Amino acid sequence: MKMEKKKIGEGLAGVWQKAADAAQVAKVVVQDMAADAKQTRAKKAQQKADSQKAAPRKVDTTANTTEQTAAPKIKCIATRNALQIIYYLMAADGTVFHSEEEKFDAIGAELDPDFSDNKPAIIKDCQAQLEKVIDPEDYYDVLQDGVEEAILSSNETADTFITPKLLVWNLLAIAYSDENYDEVERKLLKYTVRKLGIDKAVFLEMESSMLTMLDIEKEIAWIKTTDRPYLTIEAWVNELTKRKTVIFDSVKDLITL
Repeated sequence: MKMEKKKIGEGLAGVWQKAADAAQVAKVVVQDMAADAKQTRAKKAQQKADSQKAAPRKVDTTANTTEQTAAPKIKCIATRNALQIIYYLMAADGTVFHSEEEKFDAIGAELDPDFSDNKPAIIKDCQAQLEKVIDPEDYYDVLQDGVEEAILSSNETADTFITPKLLVWNLLAIAYSDENYDEVERKLLKYTVRKLGIDKAVFLEMESSMLTMLDIEKEIAWIKTTDRPYLTIEAWVNELTKRKTVIFDSVKDLITL
């Protein structure tokens, strides 16, 4: 059953603001992540050196193999790979809209200091993946393969990287940027959530928060078109803005957990 499309609202000033909101979260989190990157690599190097010095231990062959074969939980993903996944979502409905590309540029600039130089290569790699489509019905499968490859090939020693939850929030911002959030986009997003190992309750809360913030922006836009007294409109707008801020702060907390 096809999911009902959610319209953001004609002339809504918050359409661009959503990219700014996503980028704002990115800026808050990425600064800390980048600062930790060198420490993480140094820690791994030290652990490797220590393991080489340690005496070999006998392997317990009776250990539970389920834990050994379980997919490792993804703690971070290289920025370049994250941007590839965002591009695949933009292309999910067959067309990359201008509004989507604007948000892609805004998010990319926050996540990657060299985004303007790296963007052409990122898009070229994604388009090369999409050219693997043989028949039209293969299109979604090729998108999904591209997402999986971007996740599996992510280099943990990359200079810049982001958390899976921050990536999902940015994907939601992109999904709503063309005033539609259709079935194919949501299907690809849910697949990405599963591959990243994000709890479904976390995803649903982020999705609900995005919808609520968009509804608040739509209501603010409508209020400003009414003929109510200025003070009434101002008080109403201020109250809705406070509600939006509370939700946004909650999302930031969720992402950084």
